[in-house]
Amino acid sequence: MLGNQSLEQYLGIGLDALGTDPIDNNIDIDKYDRRSFKELKEASSEIGNLLEVKAEDGKSLSKAWSALLRDVWSTFYKILPELTDAEKVDTPYKSMRPMIERLLEDQETAKTRITTMMDEMAAGLATIGAGKKLLEEVQKREELNQALQKADQAIDAQEQGDSSAAGTLAEEAQSLLQQAARDVTRAVREAVEEARAQANQAEQAMAGWGLESADMQNMPLGDRLNMARRMCTPNLKRLADLVGRMRNLARAKQKERVDKNRDEVHSITVGNDLGHLLPLELAALSQPARKSDFYRRYNEHQLLQYDLKTKEKVGRGPIIALIDISGSMGGNPLEWAVAVALALADTAARQKRRFMVAFFDTRVKLTMEFEPGEKSPEKLMQMATVGAAGGTDYKPALALALKTIQDVNYQKADVLMATDGLCQVDSNFLNVFLEEKKRLGFRAWTVLIGGYRPDDNMKVWSDEVWPVRALTDETAGEIFEKVY
Repeated sequence: MLGNQSLEQYLGIGLDALGTDPIDNNIDIDKYDRRSFKELKEASSEIGNLLEVKAEDGKSLSKAWSALLRDVWSTFYKILPELTDAEKVDTPYKSMRPMIERLLEDQETAKTRITTMMDEMAAGLATIGAGKKLLEEVQKREELNQALQKADQAIDAQEQGDSSAAGTLAEEAQSLLQQAARDVTRAVREAVEEARAQANQAEQAMAGWGLESADMQNMPLGDRLNMARRMCTPNLKRLADLVGRMRNLARAKQKERVDKNRDEVHSITVGNDLGHLLPLELAALSQPARKSDFYRRYNEHQLLQYDLKTKEKVGRGPIIALIDISGSMGGNPLEWAVAVALALADTAARQKRRFMVAFFDTRVKLTMEFEPGEKSPEKLMQMATVGAAGGTDYKPALALALKTIQDVNYQKADVLMATDGLCQVDSNFLNVFLEEKKRLGFRAWTVLIGGYRPDDNMKVWSDEVWPVRALTDETAGEIFEKVY
């Protein structure tokens, strides 16, 4: 019935489940942890490259080094990393234990784990950073290098059935690490500092885009790691700083609008709302002769209080951004316009508004739509890396905006165009656009970059035009104030 299969194969049980596999981990892990690290190896070429290192004699260090690197990852990833019982660890792998003990003892490890624990991406980046630095230290310090080679030789001997040789080689490896205790401590400290730097850099880069690790959970791990790396490149870091400033400015404008829309005093009425009482009523509490009268009128809802009238709130519609990517927009103009668009995307997500962005030159080159509340890292990165080329023609972009607003999901949208060129929109299209604009009740604004004076054609279809010579936060603030 079993054929050529073993009972374990027939039942689908691995040897490790039966407890017969040698334990090669100094940090206590389970099957889920092993599978997670395997996924990291498959997803990250950097981890793969780290695991293919060789000693000075050309021999692979993959076995001992792979187990060590997995223990490093487990330390950063697990909620409460603990050492495996030393008696249960296979002798050759136990030789690497001093490094893991130093790693757990280092105070910087605990600080790093605040960012990395139970976060596959952050733990992966920390492991890559720590692994590279640890390998660098191992390769330049002879005793550490020899210890790793001895550990690998011990594993080979164990696999060949020579337990005696394996034990001897493992003892030699551990002895080398004990003799080089200072080097071990220094190597681990360097590795942890690099791990923390990598994890923090990624966290700060994501924060610049208004993202958290949770926003990237639906992406494959490899894509998450690659995106985190891209966010840390100089160009995207510079743009992220600008986006962060724009986003903070947008939120400040929203707060100003909220403050302005607070309830206003309409008249004086009677009641018992302590938060709205007139000062003279509150003064009665400090006068014994009037205190009992205050409580009586409180129970009878007869205290004088302000009658507040709430300002009527107007529902906010979707946002459509039209960004000119003609050749002349290259450099600072496009960077500023994209930063404004990204800040508007953040605004739309927080306010649960639909958002669409279209990039155009003489035709619409790229469009992206965000559902209410959506924060898509892939779309944000696509917006951030768009290039500039070609001429300028507003009509295709305006036609797309009009067609989009005719969809019930985009009614009463706010349309913002950012461009540095002037062009004529034919009168037939313009008449249709204006009729639909009035019928559908949407607003349109234009940022004219370069300080040109807007022509009459642009003024006709724009509710307001900002001629901008300097790309300042003040101009961006005016835009955000209109959109809120």
